[in-house]
Amino acid sequence: MGTARKATFNKREFVSVGLLMTAAVLVITAVVIQVFEALEDNFYMHLFFVAHIFTGVAFAVLAVMHANMNWESIDGYLGSGEMVASREVLCAALLTVTTVIAGFLFVYFVMY
Repeated sequence: MGTARKATFNKREFVSVGLLMTAAVLVITAVVIQVFEALEDNFYMHLFFVAHIFTGVAFAVLAVMHANMNWESIDGYLGSGEMVASREVLCAALLTVTTVIAGFLFVYFVMY
């Protein structure tokens, strides 16, 4: 005897899996673009650029949907209206800012 399948569309599962899949495509296309950017422009490089851009748009839409569906949790992470952020939020913000600054410094000092 088989198990009964869900009849309703699970938006949370769709968004979570969609974020994972689009993030994977973004990483792969970014690596390919970075590795092969020195090659002359050709049709295949344009395909990777277009895939990267369109997947980035899909990722952004899914991220907004994810934030909307999980707003109560996000609000809890941000301190429930208080001005004090949790340790996790501060660490995530620090990681993001550090990564962006490291990227800028890498381009400034190594690339130019």
